[in-house]
Amino acid sequence: MRHAFERWFAAWGQFAYRRAWLVILCVLAVTGALATQVPNLEIDTSTEGFLREDDPIRVAYQEFRRQYGRDDMILLAIETPRVFDLGFLEKLRALHQEIESGVPKLQEVTSLVNVRETRGEGDELLVRELLADWPQTPEQLATLEARALANPLYRDNLLSEDGHVTTIVIETDAYSSLGEVSDASGDFAHAESVTPRPFITGDENGEIVSALSAIVERHQGPDFQIFVAGGPTMVDHLSRAVARDMQRFTGLALLAIAVLLFALFRRVAAVILPLVVVILSLITTLALMGMLGTPISLPTQILPSFLLAVGVGDSVHVLAIFYQRLRAGDDKQQAISGALAHSGLAITVTSLTTAGGLFSFLTAKIAPVADLGVFGPVGVMMALVFTIVLLPSLIAVFPMRAPREARSTRPAFTQRILVRVGEFSARHAVSVLLVWTGITALSVFGALQVRFAHDPMSWFPEDDPFRVANEFVNERLNGTMFLEVVVDTGQENGLHDPELLRRLDEMRRFALGFQKGDVFVGKTVSPADVLKEIHQALNENRREFYAIPDDRELVAQEFLLFESAGSDDLEKLVDSRFSQGRMTLKFPFLDAIQYGPYLDVLEAHFRELLGDRAQPRFTGLLVMAGRTIDAVIYSMASSYVTSFVVIAPLMILMIGSIRLGLLSMLPNLVPVIVTLGLMGWLGMPLDAFTLLIGSIALGLAVDDTTHFLHGFRAHFELSGDAVAAVRETLATTGQAMLFTSLVLSSGFFVYMFASMDNLFNFGLLSGFTILVACVTEIFLTPALLTLFARPARALGASHAEVSR
Repeated sequence: MRHAFERWFAAWGQFAYRRAWLVILCVLAVTGALATQVPNLEIDTSTEGFLREDDPIRVAYQEFRRQYGRDDMILLAIETPRVFDLGFLEKLRALHQEIESGVPKLQEVTSLVNVRETRGEGDELLVRELLADWPQTPEQLATLEARALANPLYRDNLLSEDGHVTTIVIETDAYSSLGEVSDASGDFAHAESVTPRPFITGDENGEIVSALSAIVERHQGPDFQIFVAGGPTMVDHLSRAVARDMQRFTGLALLAIAVLLFALFRRVAAVILPLVVVILSLITTLALMGMLGTPISLPTQILPSFLLAVGVGDSVHVLAIFYQRLRAGDDKQQAISGALAHSGLAITVTSLTTAGGLFSFLTAKIAPVADLGVFGPVGVMMALVFTIVLLPSLIAVFPMRAPREARSTRPAFTQRILVRVGEFSARHAVSVLLVWTGITALSVFGALQVRFAHDPMSWFPEDDPFRVANEFVNERLNGTMFLEVVVDTGQENGLHDPELLRRLDEMRRFALGFQKGDVFVGKTVSPADVLKEIHQALNENRREFYAIPDDRELVAQEFLLFESAGSDDLEKLVDSRFSQGRMTLKFPFLDAIQYGPYLDVLEAHFRELLGDRAQPRFTGLLVMAGRTIDAVIYSMASSYVTSFVVIAPLMILMIGSIRLGLLSMLPNLVPVIVTLGLMGWLGMPLDAFTLLIGSIALGLAVDDTTHFLHGFRAHFELSGDAVAAVRETLATTGQAMLFTSLVLSSGFFVYMFASMDNLFNFGLLSGFTILVACVTEIFLTPALLTLFARPARALGASHAEVSR
């Protein structure tokens, strides 16, 4: 079968050479047509984007947004020596008004300028703005300040406890402008059949944040320092970082690859042609993503530079044999045909193993990682196809100077070093194996210390304005993360039940008094809080009436009075049938893994408090952040197991031996274990990025193993001498293995130029893993083969040993 493949590759090389321009034009036509889809690519860095669309947690969150609107708001925290100062309030009003007029897609803007105040005057319930009567004197300001600081709904929401920080809360539209349909006929008969409007897009969110940033810049001042925080700003900040870093990574990867190609071949053609091949394969892959509506996300932003580094290896192996044959006297057509016959099957198998490592991500519960499991293999296989189909034709038409004769038959310095190391390992196999066993044992112990994490705030440098703003709000206003608890009674007007509302109030008291580690609730808002405010206002604003009424009819009347007074604030907290309500809890922004134990206790207590009167459903961005941690753990385990299950059979088929195929997996598992151990010893977390390292490294490391074992087996069958086989293998393939490792590691090390720390860690650890894989291939593999592939009695026995 191997010979049949070699003949097919040789025949294709002949055809592609003779019909070079036809092949080139066909490839460019198809690629050009696909390239029109690249502009359709979008960037999605939202929290919900980490979960699959059918994930129950994400589905529940989308249902919540359709009922209550967007829960992740933009928060402007403004620090000043004194909030209740006429000059400051004038500045605040000017900023508020400019935001309302200058920022697109706003749902509501709330600050001290227009915040609701509920008060009673005689028998009348007044629901109006706090600053409806603008203060003019110090006495009026003092009265206003006292009323504001006494209002529980303002504290840690619109005002800090010390009165030096106030906020502007900006709620944007939950839905995109795309898909808006107006029905002039007013016919609602078919409303249920209308396709739901899409949620707000990343581009629209970017427009909002850009417009707001320009306004904030104009109003920033020494006694009017503005900090911009909140979910929409984080999404935009991440999106801009992704777009900026992708361009940087791609440029650096191209530069590194070009330098290494020239250093290896010393020919312009050997630089240009592989780059053309990998760039076209990258364009095709991105076009398919755009065509299928798959966005670029935080994990998938590695695809361009990763595919460039991985894809160039196919061309390198073909060109290396091509130039060898040219120097041996073949013409270009014979050389390319012979190069494909020699390397075609090998690069096909290595592409399959690399794709297999990436394919393991398909089972991940993190949606962008699962996307990597689709388009990573697609990109790898596209690079293979372009190498086999296009490269021979490019060689045919590209002008090349005649090959120079080698000036010396003496092996290169690196080649001599590799041979000596391999011989040393083969001759001292037991000692080498013991050393690697010790290294692996220490790494396992370190790997057991690895912690999981999902903390987007820590990805940014400490002096990043966005991180500074969120840490400021965390400290002064008790948080920027929100948990939404939907309390469902299952019956119309169920929220008119005084006992249920008292239990909601008890839930509030428990949440505010419960702390676990660094996790605590800084603020809560529910229908019970609004009702207490109404009840107090209707009872001469006396503090002792800030409570839940005992009578069900009175509860219904007070809610009705509040709505009749012109306020629509209840719509944000209850549904139209008063069958379910919303309780919002504010938390500090922490590593998501810290929320899990807290939420478990909170949910159990809430269920106990509500009893059979209602069912609580937890949702919101905080729940999804916690869900991401579970997805990280599951995705890591499933991807590692899947990659081993996919790659091991391919190795067995390629080598033709079950025992050697399984044995070959050991040097490929060791680098992953060593890297996990290093992470444990250095305290580096395992997150949605670093979980990618193991399966990617496993898929790439087996490429060198495939070439090494292929050469070793051929030489061992001829000589029966394992040491000699190791020496000959490294003399012929050692440099190629070293070069491809340098190319791959440099492709990962470019991520160390990222603006975010998580990508820096990913690049550092991935590049380190590739280099460790190269070292184990040179040190550990020769020792293992010497011990386990040694002929038992004679040369004939060795043949049987290897063939098993």
